[in-house]
Order: sequence, then structure tokens, then C-alpha cells
Amino acid sequence: MNKIDVINNFKTKYINNMKLYSDYNDSLFNVIEFNSWKNNLINRSKSIREMFIENEKIIPEIKEVIKDLDDDSASLLVDTIKLFNKENIHDASIMIEIIDKLIAYYESKDELDYDKLIMLNTIGALEEMEFFLRMDSNTNIVNPKDKYLKVLSYKDNYDKIKTIDGRRGIFLAYYNLIGPLADLLPSERENVIKYYKEVKNFYYSDIVQDKDDDIDILSDEMIYINDTFLSNFSYYIDSPLRDEYFKLIDEMDKSDLEKNQIECINLAVKYINKKIDLEEMIESLTKLFFHYIGKGLKYNGRDSNLNKFCNASDIADVIFNLLKNNPYDEAKKYTLLPKIGYALFNYIDSIPYKDYTSFFDDICADLFEKLLPFCVTTKYKDELLTMLILRRQPITYIHSIMVNKISVAITQSILMTNRDLFNDLIELGYDNDDKIIEYISNASFYHDLGKCLTLGVINLQNRRLTNTEFQFIKMHPAKSIVLLGNDESYKEYYDVMLGHHKTYDGKGGYPLEFDNLNSKYKSAIDLISISDSIDAATDVLGRNYANGKNFYSLLDELKNESGTRYNPFMVECISNDNSLMEYLDQLTGEKRAEVYYDVYVKILNNLNK
Repeated sequence: MNKIDVINNFKTKYINNMKLYSDYNDSLFNVIEFNSWKNNLINRSKSIREMFIENEKIIPEIKEVIKDLDDDSASLLVDTIKLFNKENIHDASIMIEIIDKLIAYYESKDELDYDKLIMLNTIGALEEMEFFLRMDSNTNIVNPKDKYLKVLSYKDNYDKIKTIDGRRGIFLAYYNLIGPLADLLPSERENVIKYYKEVKNFYYSDIVQDKDDDIDILSDEMIYINDTFLSNFSYYIDSPLRDEYFKLIDEMDKSDLEKNQIECINLAVKYINKKIDLEEMIESLTKLFFHYIGKGLKYNGRDSNLNKFCNASDIADVIFNLLKNNPYDEAKKYTLLPKIGYALFNYIDSIPYKDYTSFFDDICADLFEKLLPFCVTTKYKDELLTMLILRRQPITYIHSIMVNKISVAITQSILMTNRDLFNDLIELGYDNDDKIIEYISNASFYHDLGKCLTLGVINLQNRRLTNTEFQFIKMHPAKSIVLLGNDESYKEYYDVMLGHHKTYDGKGGYPLEFDNLNSKYKSAIDLISISDSIDAATDVLGRNYANGKNFYSLLDELKNESGTRYNPFMVECISNDNSLMEYLDQLTGEKRAEVYYDVYVKILNNLNK
């Protein structure tokens, strides 16, 4: 095929595959009887495997095309990126690679096409921000700020930007620098005031007003910019930049802002000027919060409904920040914060999983981090973990349940035949069978929590992962600790979280810096490493990129890698227990769909309650 045919083939088939993939995932969120649901699951897996094969052919072809672009192929690829964006098709790694090649191509021209460059940089930055930064705000792999700043550099050529969409792109860049990027990168918050002053001065400059003074779309963008600048006020109440920030708020045109937003600001000003104390501030903000969230506010798909949640969430952030940075009655704090958190969660729990997935997963992780210190018991912490993290992510949740079932079954067998394998746990105080089983059960359930912060990569099962994406996957053991914030209740499980992808002999796996050989929990690490591999290698329903094996075929591999990758004594125990092998064969084979079904029904019952 020539270049144009390759691009058209990519555009048509890749978009169709992505839509079909989404439709198949959505089909699982329908409460129907088991056999029909199981057929949907099997058909989904079969179709996604076919997509995987097709995408593995399409993607290398398009990567060859972008190595040597010409005007016709570049223009068609620009239209393809526009279509991806319009159709809400997001595959950051593929799109960013194409976008970066197109940016380089158009920047090499003697006469710059500002409209194309603004569009490409804006979409590219959004993909980088929503995909990579939501998984790791500390990453140096991408920096969407660079693309947004490049867009801002084009404002000096405003009169050469031909379309209103192109000129609007400059204001979109400012919006993202002031709002979403500053949310994801706290280090960027110190620049928010500078960007706001710039965009305000630019909007009212002669160059914009002479060209676009009657264009509503730009005045709407300024309303959005004012709104997102206002929503940042929780960062500035205790900031050295406080006075400058509130001076700008005071000068702002508030005619398009909601009454309750203005009331929030008025409260903040009263608090700063010591006209109300902290307790009065918290009490007033709490009333405003529940005004927005209402009595059982549920998601209904409308922007106005979502805006109520976002406004409530902004107020909750102010409350969280004030209580974090100022002394406050502990009893009141422990009562209030969970109440606010659960109100937010009840809304989140009503959102279909296909809507705003990365946005709400990010909010859930942030909310979990804020509420965790105020959960008095481990039971409440586990409930919070399940509600906010695992239940939002069915595939990771199912994997945790499967590894839990496999680990407990193997543990029970080892305790009957070779209990000495758990001597390290016994020395740590797990000195009876029940305690050992409870520890293994909990550790296996928690082992992959870090994957919940790399969900964008985990969900990409219709093509091979890129090297960058695999680097993110390899971060998930350490991310478990980040998610739990070094909470004391979970510290006994940290070695398992960190070590379950290390090899038994310590010579392979990741993270490289973790020394599993000297861990006091080595037996648990070895056991859950085996259990993790058993589930992953036999999963033909959830892991559509893998050629699933049956349990007995996998057992041969476990034996072959005993002593290097896997604990040889544990593999031997499994091999010598016929009833255990039969159970694992059934669980990972014909019974697997039942585990999947139970989890989806549980999630759906919760959504529909």
C-alpha cells in the first residue's frame, strides 16, 4: 500500500477497533443471567484478540509512514488526529508519536501553519497530561507544559492564525496551565498567577479585541479561565502569594460566576482578614459543600450535574487543606472528613465506568489519600480501599481476588505438608496456621494496589505495550506504597507489594533496588509471586494480549524455572498435592468466569442501589 492507503486504513480500522473495544467492555456492565453474560465475556476476549492481531499489523505500517512525511500524508494524518479527538478516541502513546512527528514536520516549513501547530500541540499536551501525568506526576518521560508554552509563543502571530479554533487554542493552553496542569503538578501552582495575568492582558489587548471582539467562543473561554482560576483558591489561603491572588479575584468580572462560588471567596476573604475564625470557616464551607452535593446527588450525564460535583469537590479541597495545615478539634475532624468523603464517593459510585474514567480514578486516589489518616480501624481503611480504588477497576480487582484464592489454597496445602517453609513468618509472630493464612490472604489482596495508579496502561489490551508504557507498568510495586502513604496498618505487606515481581534467586525482575533475598517476608513474596504468575498466565478472559495456558501446562513451566524464578520447594508442594492441582485447574479454567461474574454483579448492584 502507498502512504495514503496506509493512513486511511489506519484511520478506519484503528478507530473501529477502539470503539468496538469500548463497546465490548460496556457490555459487561449489564446485569443478565450468568450464561448470557459469560458468552459476552468470551466473545469480548475473542474479538479483542483479533483486534490485537490486526493492530499489530496496522501500527508498524503507520510508524513507517511517519518516518518520511510529505504534504499529502501529513495533511491526512492531521485530519486523522482531529477525528480521533472528535470521536473521543484516546491512545496516548500512538497519538503522541504521530503528533510529535507532525509537529516537527510543520515546524520545518519556511512558512508556519499556526492553525495546525496549535491544534497538534494542544491535543498532544492533553494526551500527555491526561494519560501519563495522571499515572505519575513525577515522570520526566513527557512534559505537556512544553507543548502548551509552544502554543503561547504563537500569540505574537495572532493575526496570522486563520481560524477561530486556532485562536481559541491559545486560550485553551492558558486554561490548562492555570487549571488541570496545576492540579496535577503542584510545582506549577506558583506560575498560575503569572499565566492568569498574561491571558487577561492578552484577551483585552487590541490584537484580540480588534480581530475577535464579537466572537462568543473566546469570551466563553475567558469565563472558563476565570472559573478555573477561582477554583484554585484553596491553594492560596495559606500561601505567600495569597494577597496577590485575592487582589486578582477582587478585580475579576464575577457576573458569570455562581452565587455559591462568590460566597466561597467571600468566606475566604473574611477568614484571611480574621473576621471569622477557623471553626466558623469550616462550618460555613461544610454547608456550602452539602448545598452542592445535596441529598444523595447522583450522576445523570448532564454537565450541570457534573459541575455541582466539581464545585463540591473544590470546597472539599479547601476544607481538607485547612484542616491539614491548622490545629482543629480532633473529634470534630474525625467525624467531618469521612462524612464529606463518603458524600463524594456516593456520587462517584453512580458514574458509569466508561465516563470520565481517568479523571475520576485520579479523584478517587486523591480522596483515598486524604481520608486514610482519618479512618480509625483497619476495617474502615479496607472498606475505603475497596470503594475508592479496587471497585473502580474491575480487572485489577478480579486479579486480586484470584491471586487471593490461589495463594490461600497453596498456603493451606503447604501448612499440612511442609510448614517449615513459613518459618520466617512464624518468627515474625504469625505463630499459628490461622495467622499465617490471614497474613497471606491480606498480602495477596493488596499486592497489586499500585496498578490502580497505572490504569491507563493496564486497560490497553488491544495492542502491544510500548517501551514507555512498560516502564510505567514496572513502577506499580513502588506505587502501592505511594498510594498507601506509608500507613502503619499496611507496612507488614510492603515487602510483598515491592517484591512479587522479583525472581526467587534475586537476579531478575523489578524493582531493581528492592532486595527480596534479605526480606523478612521472603516466603510470602515467593508464594504470591507464584500465585500471581498462575493467574496471569492462565487468564484468557481478562488478559486478552496473552495466549492463556491451562494450569497443568503452566505447572511444567513453574517446574522448569524452579530455583531461579520460582521457589522450588513451593512448586514441589503444589506438584505433590493432587487435590490442590485439581482445584487450581478448575479455578483458573472453567470456574474463572464465575469469579468475573460475581465481581461485576457486585459492582453493578452497588451502582444501581
